[in-house]
Amino acid sequence: MTKLFSLSVIALLTGLSTVASAASLDVHGEIKVNGKTVIDDKGNVIQDQSHLINIDDYTNAAPNRVVTLTAPIDENGISKAYKIYYDETGREYKEDDFYNDKLVWSIKWEERTTTPLAHKRTVTNGWGDATTTTSYKDEFTTSSSYPLAQIGVNMTRSDIYTSTVIDSNQSDVVVGSKIHNMDYQTLAVVDKTSFKMGETAIEDCIIVTYGASWMIDYETGAKKPDQIRTFCKGYGLVQFGDYKATSAE
Repeated sequence: MTKLFSLSVIALLTGLSTVASAASLDVHGEIKVNGKTVIDDKGNVIQDQSHLINIDDYTNAAPNRVVTLTAPIDENGISKAYKIYYDETGREYKEDDFYNDKLVWSIKWEERTTTPLAHKRTVTNGWGDATTTTSYKDEFTTSSSYPLAQIGVNMTRSDIYTSTVIDSNQSDVVVGSKIHNMDYQTLAVVDKTSFKMGETAIEDCIIVTYGASWMIDYETGAKKPDQIRTFCKGYGLVQFGDYKATSAE
């Protein structure tokens, strides 16, 4: 009886004019169904979002955390490791890629501002005979975020920004030159899961499919397939490709 009565109240609020066009119902305060507010005291309909997932809750980590992911030793005895660093707010600010304990690639974001929306980005490449480092100031026209996610629903976020070279040890890179960029990332939550990192069991995690505009095979120019990735609350990214988190400091 209580449920039918509550639904009748909502029907009165939304469709009373069909019964008597001159009538009205003035309610002071919020309206609840089974203890949950369905219309607040300002007249806004409140939708249940308990099934939705905030992606930031999983891509961020505990403050100042460093997560190390490693891949299995390959048939040639090559070891590979990837380190992700998070700042005092839990937001990622640096990635390091190691090949047989040698740093072969790194990216770092610093000097972040919101007005204007900008940051300094430094990329180090150690794959060749000489290590190159170039720093940019990225200034954003737009930088969207993922909406609240539903399992199985594809989402996209994008960045439109201008990169100005502010320093480089590469002779063919001109300081002050500008690059106009349009990047996108796609993501769909596959399921909620748990993750085992050594002796640590992490219970609150999500598995996603992930793609990005820069995931390209540079030999053929073809777009690489989406990756399966795992993110965990408090740890951020813990699995991608054949890399899995093995420690967190």
